Amino acid sequence: MKKLIAYYSRAGENYFSGARRTIAVGNTEKAARLLAELTGAELFHIEQKAPYSDNYDACVAEARRDLRANARPELMVLPERLDDYEEIYLGYPNYCGTMPMAVYTFLEHYDWQGKTIHPFCTNEGSGLS
Repeated sequence: MKKLIAYYSRAGENYFSGARRTIAVGNTEKAARLLAELTGAELFHIEQKAPYSDNYDACVAEARRDLRANARPELMVLPERLDDYEEIYLGYPNYCGTMPMAVYTFLEHYDWQGKTIHPFCTNEGSGLS
């Protein structure tokens, strides 16, 4: 059976050790690419149709708004089916102590019975709820 790495990642202005800097590739995507090299798994990027702002403060405000609303942002594309995958690695950054709401959209779209999910989370200092 095949393996899939589904990940949500954010480039743009990010927070690093008390400072902000702009990055071309998000940290979760970097981790997902490394994991793909190690496992041979295929990659799938979970992307919102209406992405959050590249500005860090605006992105935080948008993510908090979606969390409070329990939103399920529409995704650019979803794999038609996951039947061929036995193991799913699920990567995401820590947003407001949880997963980005787009990851919930992804998870709620499929029947996960018989699948093994290996979550991995990136963050820059904030904890999980």
